[in-house]
Amino acid sequence: MKIILSIPGEQHTVPMGGFTVKALQQLGHKVIVFNHDHSGLFESAFNKLSHQGLIDHKNNKLMDLIEKEKPDLFFSIYGRPHPAIFIEKIKAKGILTVCWWLNDPFKLPFEEMDAAPAYDYVFSNSAGAKDIYRKNGVKNIHFLPVGIDQDVHKDLHIENKKYDIVLAGDHHPVREKAVEFLINKGFNVAVLGPWKRKISKDSVIMPHLVHNRVFSPQQMVEAYNDAKIVFNIHTWIDRFDYGVNPRLFEASGCGAFQVSDNKAEISLFFTDKKDIVLYPSLEALPEILTYYLSHDEERKAIAAAAFITSQKHTYINRMKELLAVCNKG
Repeated sequence: MKIILSIPGEQHTVPMGGFTVKALQQLGHKVIVFNHDHSGLFESAFNKLSHQGLIDHKNNKLMDLIEKEKPDLFFSIYGRPHPAIFIEKIKAKGILTVCWWLNDPFKLPFEEMDAAPAYDYVFSNSAGAKDIYRKNGVKNIHFLPVGIDQDVHKDLHIENKKYDIVLAGDHHPVREKAVEFLINKGFNVAVLGPWKRKISKDSVIMPHLVHNRVFSPQQMVEAYNDAKIVFNIHTWIDRFDYGVNPRLFEASGCGAFQVSDNKAEISLFFTDKKDIVLYPSLEALPEILTYYLSHDEERKAIAAAAFITSQKHTYINRMKELLAVCNKG
């Protein structure tokens, strides 16, 4: 099958596009990538004109590509620049249209574009958001979280860990509050991500920034392998009890011991105290972390079980599921 895949470039901390391309190719499909990234002065100028209705440079280029390649499937990850009228034009050519939206539940597609109801199929990383989609006119909405790339997310078998606790991700006030709380409780937390400009110069977190830049998937994997505990906190911890982030799967793919706040979908994939440990609140974290930092064998057993579980949650399997739903498997 020939697929045109529209992705937001090759972004460091959200490299789902590249993993998706690779998985589809491994399944035997021809994938033609269209970059709908907004970065760069040239592209930003055209995007501004597009929103003003004066020119639609990006979608004109994409339509030229579609007419040339005549794909069986148009597949967009996020797809913010593609308006509903453009998706309808693609469908009029007899081409199946699919969107995979990965910012739920904290940022729904209806807040950023009007095209979601126009797609033949929409996939979301949040099972709990389905009803909201239906209320906004999306008929074929399906739950599809991200996963792991087995060539990237893997156990490096590091025995003597450098870090007690690692948190990897962009800065967010929720994460800042949580890390400050743990540091003030005496825990040694290593933070990966561009936080320096987001926190005060006298923040207790400053000495704990071990990689104050956007990190690559490989750098994240190395840090996770070098941590006794991977600390996962969904930035919507107090807003929604559903929706899972990529770290949930990536940490387990590294054979890491992961402690995470609970979300409704997690029980579909992991079992508490078997291949993950879930905390009910930040206040409960110190006791949990103290226990597992001092019980190496229990921690290692849970990490090993997480790795086994993760092997079912690959991008290849996610793409198989997506294509099966669309009757294109």
